[in-house]
Amino acid sequence: MSQLDYLRSLEDYEEIKDYLDLESIDESEVDKKLPQFEPDFSTSIIVDNIPAVPADKVQKLLAVILKVYSQNAKITDSDIYMPFNDETKTTYGFCFIKFHTVDEAQHAIKVTQGFAIDKKHSFKVSMYSDLDKYSKVPDEYQQPAPPLFNPRPDPISWLTDAQGRDQFVTRYGHETEILWANHTGEDPTLVYGGEREKQGGKVWCESYVAWSPQGNYLATFHAPGVKLWGSGDFASVGKFMHPKVEELSFSPCENYLITYRFTYHENLNPAEAIIVWDVRTNTKLRSFDLKNPLDVKFQVQATVSVDGPGGKKVEKVIRGRVKAYEGDSSGGSFTIEEGNTIHERVPSDKVTPIQEPNRLKWSPDGKYVARLGNDIISVYQLPSMALLEQKSIAAKDVLDFVWSPKSNQISYWSPAVGNHPALISIIRIPSRQDVCSRKLFDVTDGRMVWQNDGDYLCVYMTKNQGKKRSYVLMFFRLKDQKDEKRDVPVEQLELTEPVLNVSWEPSGDRVAITHGEARSPSISFYSMINAAVKENSSETKSTVKGSAGTGNRNELTLLFTRTGIQCNEVIWSPAGGVVALPYFASDTCIFDLHDVENNIVLASQLRHDRCSRMYWDPSGRFLATCTITDLRNASARANFEDGFNIYTFQGKLLNRVKREKLYQFAWRPRPKDLLTAEERKNVIKNLRKYEKMFEKEDRQRKQELNQEVMAARHKQAEEFLSWLNRSRAASAALKPRRVAIRNGYDSDDERNYKTELIVDETVLKSHDQIIH
Repeated sequence: MSQLDYLRSLEDYEEIKDYLDLESIDESEVDKKLPQFEPDFSTSIIVDNIPAVPADKVQKLLAVILKVYSQNAKITDSDIYMPFNDETKTTYGFCFIKFHTVDEAQHAIKVTQGFAIDKKHSFKVSMYSDLDKYSKVPDEYQQPAPPLFNPRPDPISWLTDAQGRDQFVTRYGHETEILWANHTGEDPTLVYGGEREKQGGKVWCESYVAWSPQGNYLATFHAPGVKLWGSGDFASVGKFMHPKVEELSFSPCENYLITYRFTYHENLNPAEAIIVWDVRTNTKLRSFDLKNPLDVKFQVQATVSVDGPGGKKVEKVIRGRVKAYEGDSSGGSFTIEEGNTIHERVPSDKVTPIQEPNRLKWSPDGKYVARLGNDIISVYQLPSMALLEQKSIAAKDVLDFVWSPKSNQISYWSPAVGNHPALISIIRIPSRQDVCSRKLFDVTDGRMVWQNDGDYLCVYMTKNQGKKRSYVLMFFRLKDQKDEKRDVPVEQLELTEPVLNVSWEPSGDRVAITHGEARSPSISFYSMINAAVKENSSETKSTVKGSAGTGNRNELTLLFTRTGIQCNEVIWSPAGGVVALPYFASDTCIFDLHDVENNIVLASQLRHDRCSRMYWDPSGRFLATCTITDLRNASARANFEDGFNIYTFQGKLLNRVKREKLYQFAWRPRPKDLLTAEERKNVIKNLRKYEKMFEKEDRQRKQELNQEVMAARHKQAEEFLSWLNRSRAASAALKPRRVAIRNGYDSDDERNYKTELIVDETVLKSHDQIIH
C-alpha cells in the first residue's frame, strides 16, 4: 500500500482531506509500499493462576504483582493489564505484563515460575507468543513417537564384588586412579585410571574428585565445571558447566547437586557463584550470589582494646555485629556492636567472620536446602527451589544451624546478646513446629553435634558465673520422645575442664568427649544407656543433671576415661565399637586403636611418618593413613615417603603404597543397607558361621597367591638355568679360538694357577692384667 492509498483508506479521510498536504506527496513515491504491520508480543508474558479478585481489590493485587516483577526489570503499573469479567464482577485470574526486551521477559519467567503468592496460588508463567503454539494443538490427541530408550549405566555393579571388597580413589601427581582394596595383603588392584580419556588425548581430572553420598557417582573438577562418572567402567553421565568451580555438595538422595565458586572473577557472573542442579536432567534449578560474612548485621569475632586495671589498654576478644565499615588506605576499620556497647575503629585485621552465609545445607531426605541469613534461616523446596511458604524462618541472633541427619528438623543456636539469654531450638520442617527449645544464661560458644541417626543432639558450651568457669554439655534425647506433643528429655553434664571435641559413635549410643589440655587431653567415653559402669582408668570431675541417679535405663553413664595420651582427634569406625586416636604432628603421626566395647587397646603407638589424614573404610574393617599434599600449593615438593598405608581395625599393616604428591584419598561410600533390625541381629548371631566361610576363602586365596609366587620363582630359576647353560655352551664353543689368541694359554685350566696363603695379623688393642 502506498502512502497516498493509506491516507485514502482512512475512515475519516473525507473529513480531514482538506487539512492534508497531498501536493507534497511525491508521485514517484506513490507506488512505494509501506512496511507491513506485524504485531510483536515477544516482550510480553502471561501470568496465570493469580487470585481472581473483585474491583475493590484490583489495585492491591496489581501492587503485589508490580512489587514481584519490578525487582527483575523496570516496569510500571501501566505495563500490567489484568482483564476484568463483567459477569462475575472479578478478574479472570491472569494478567499480561509487558517488558522492554525479550531477555527481561525470559528472565522474569525463569525467576517467578512457581512463585507462591499465597498457599493456594502459585504463578504459572509463559510467553505471550506461546499462545500461537497452543492454538495449533489439534483437538484430537495424537500419540507421539516414543523416544529411543537410553539405559543409564548401572551405578551399583561394584557392590556385587564376589570378595566383598571396597573401592577407593587416589589423586596424585597427574594421575587419578580407582582401586580395589584387597583383604589378603596383596597390593590394591587398579579398576580404572582414565585410560579411555588418555587415548583420546584428554585429561580425566584437572583438580580434585568427590564421591556422591551413596557412592553412585564420582565427580571430577575441571576449569569449565564438573563432570560425573558412573557404572562399572566409569562412563560419563553428566556435565555441569560452572567455570572456576571450587567445591560441590550432593544431596543425600543424589538427585541434586550444589556447585560453589567462592572466588570473585571479573569476567564471570557474580549472581551464579552458587548453583543448584538437577543431577538426572543436568539442568540448572537456581543460582545465588555470595554474601560477604563481614557485611553489616553479620556476627563477627573481634579483638578490641578496652580499659584495664590502672587505666591501661588491654586486648579483649568479643563477639558482636558489624554496624558499619569505613575503608581507607590502611585497610579499613569496623564499628562493632556488642550488646549495648559500641566499639569503633576496630582494624580490619582484628575482625574475623564466624558465620557461613554461603553454605547451603541439605535436609536428610534431599527435599529441602537451607541457607543462613541475618536473623533468619531460608529454606528452599526441591525441585522448584521456591522459598518455603514464601518466607524465611525468623531466628533472632541465630549464629549457626544444623539439620538432623534422620528427620527434617533443624537445630539452631542463638548466643546471648545483652540481657537476652542464649537459645537452643529444634524446629520441624515444613510445619515450623517447635520440637524443643532451651534458654540458657551465662553461657557462650555453643556448638551442636548430632548423632548420625538423629537420635541424640549434644550442645556443648562455656559457662561463666563471675570468676568461676565451667563447661556444660546438654544432651537432647529425641529418640526417647514418645509423643510429639511432649517435650524432649534433656540431660546436662558439667565439666571443670575445657571441652575440645565431641564425637558420637555411628549408629550407637556412645559418645566420646575430649577435654582438658590440648597437648595431652583426656578422652571420656559415655553411654546414653545406663549400662554397667566399667572400671575407670581415672577420676573425672563432672556433674550430671537430669535423669542421672534415677535408676532409669536411659541415663547418661560414664564408661571409662583415657588420660595421659597425645591425641588431637577421635575417629570412630563406621561399624562402631572401635576408635582411632591419632596425634598428628608436623612430621609424623602416632595413633592407637581402642576397642570401646571391651575397653581394650587393640594396637598402640602405630606410626606413619608425614601422615596428615586418616580415613576408615565404609565397613569399618580397614583404616587408611595418608600423607596429603595441598593440590593448590604449587611449591610443594615431592617426598619419597609420600603415599598411604592400609591397616586392619586390629592394627595389622596390610599395604604400604608409595605415591609422590598424594593430593587425595577417598573411600567409595556404600549405600545404607536394607536390612531390618531383626535381620541384622540374625547376621550377628550367625557371625561365626560366616567367619568360617570367609576364613576358608581367605586361606584359599593366600594359597593361590603363594602358588603364584612359587610358580613365578620357579619360572625365573628355569629361565636363569637355561640362560646359564646356553652361555656355557657358547663359551665352550669359543674356547679353541680363545686359546689360540692367547698363544696356547688356557685361562680355564686350574693348573696354570698357583695358590698361596698369606696371613696378616694386626693387634688392635692390648692391655696387661695381673692374675693372683
